[in-house]
Amino acid sequence: MDIDKIFSAIWEGKEWIFSGIGVVALGFIGKRIIGKKSGENSDTYTVKSKMHDNNNVSGGNNITGKKNQIIQNDNSSTISVEGTGNVAGNGNSVTNNFIYNNNDSNTKENVNSWFSERFEILLSLLNDTRRFNEKEYTVEYVSSLIGLKNVDGLKVYLTQGKEPDDEFKKKFVEVFGVNEEWMVHGRGEFPFASNINFLGDSPMDILRREDLKSINKFIVVIGNVQGSRQACIIRQKNELCYELYPKYFTLYSHVGGTGTRQLVEFYRFLREADKIKKLDGIAYFAHEEQMGKLMRGEFSPKKVERFEVARNFIDDFMCIREDEIEKNKRFWDEEFIFVQEIIAANIKDYDRINQEYDSKLIKKNLGEDSQDKEEESNDIDSFDASTPFFSYRFGKAFPGVRGIKEFSNPKECVDRLQILLKKPLSGKKLRGPIWWFRGGSNLDINNFERLSDDKFLMDCDEIKVKRIVAYAAGEYYKKFVYVEAYPEEETGLYQYDKEHIKSWADKYGYYNEEYAEYENKKVTRSEYDDGAAVIDGKVVDLKGEAKLRIRYITPYNFIICAQFNPINNDNYDDMMVTLLNGILKGQNSVEEIVEFVNKMPRDM
Repeated sequence: MDIDKIFSAIWEGKEWIFSGIGVVALGFIGKRIIGKKSGENSDTYTVKSKMHDNNNVSGGNNITGKKNQIIQNDNSSTISVEGTGNVAGNGNSVTNNFIYNNNDSNTKENVNSWFSERFEILLSLLNDTRRFNEKEYTVEYVSSLIGLKNVDGLKVYLTQGKEPDDEFKKKFVEVFGVNEEWMVHGRGEFPFASNINFLGDSPMDILRREDLKSINKFIVVIGNVQGSRQACIIRQKNELCYELYPKYFTLYSHVGGTGTRQLVEFYRFLREADKIKKLDGIAYFAHEEQMGKLMRGEFSPKKVERFEVARNFIDDFMCIREDEIEKNKRFWDEEFIFVQEIIAANIKDYDRINQEYDSKLIKKNLGEDSQDKEEESNDIDSFDASTPFFSYRFGKAFPGVRGIKEFSNPKECVDRLQILLKKPLSGKKLRGPIWWFRGGSNLDINNFERLSDDKFLMDCDEIKVKRIVAYAAGEYYKKFVYVEAYPEEETGLYQYDKEHIKSWADKYGYYNEEYAEYENKKVTRSEYDDGAAVIDGKVVDLKGEAKLRIRYITPYNFIICAQFNPINNDNYDDMMVTLLNGILKGQNSVEEIVEFVNKMPRDM
């Protein structure tokens, strides 16, 4: 008998199908006529419907679809359905062509696992950080980054609904800095909420406590939070892993004692991180919404590298001499200037109390992997303090000198300073032990370069030497070198009001101009700030390669000595400036400075 005729006959008398005998009869027909495919522990039935797309069967079961294969294992409560239709029954649910007993959680696998959903979000956020020339993050690329031999090791969790173990998921935390609670345990709302447990309120605590060997650089982000300027600090461990310190750092002027300390410590953090070559020279601006999302972890901290660049923020912020702050007024707002003035008024006290201790901690945290390879196995590493090291270098540059000795041959002056300030100027135990001082203006010397017989470059300062005076005090920690410079010709980049220059020099003792050099061409400070310049009538991208220079166009002088020479005391700043300015005017002498220093006690 033709199978179609059997089904036609059954359907014509469909009223009896739903009786008890009808169900039994259908079962018998299904096995005998439709056919049985036997397995060791299973029965497989194939039903092909030509008459209707939807067939209803009593007992609360529905068969839907044009062609389905129902497979049931007698030893399992799970029935699979092959085909485009779905089957549902009493107490059963259908998911991705599988029928599950709602009370049997052991047999259920969800193809859209927690891990696969989070991976898709992570992949999207990683690609959102890419610059135009960076490789796209794909499943294949990410597999290689987390150390898998082939992509199948990751795809199995994305396509089969399996949840990997915690150790596998932690690979993403380690490589990309994604939040561990979110990635591993499926908790938390934001993928890049910080994993860093930072309990301090001072950014210097970062340098005091972190394993600095594992950090490539620190990145600073500036923005407003609830109407006040704040800073965020990001540590970059490698080109893939960026992590945010979960705290806003004070960068506004309306502060009390605690806020003042935080401002000074932020300045010291930038200065010390720069010394050890761990500070990104580029800072970034963020608007308030971006600051909030960054702090919450809504995107990867790496994305800040696509924010607006805060041009020269780092360089200008670090310039806190009175004349430098005055010049900064042309480029920055009042709040920036007020913050600098607070820092300038307090930095010496904090350095005097903390600097030696902090320097030791920073060196310890750097371990043996300091990036300045020139520091290895040299004279500086034999010293633990700045004053004996300076005394040692002083003896090498001025052998046999006792008391005061003047040198007026410019070439000889540069020769001797080249010995005093030879590399390295930082070591495993000492960071920046030799400083220059001019009253309240002072800074450690990081680089000395001879430009000609009578001229040298000390960091950014161009000095055309007139004379130097070495003072070998009876007390080794009071030794110093006085340096006096000729005025130099103007660069020609600026138009000056001569009366303005005279007025400025009368007030501050000297006048200088700032410019930059790029491929043997001079460009203005403003062009340097903008990162581009007009050279030979064409706009040229400076590509961050221009070098800042400071040229003194009036006579200039300063003192070189150990960082912890008694001169380094703000109680003496006004008198030192008066004496230095008086020497330039012919009203005072170096001997008066010597007399003043001899009266200074060692500890203040």
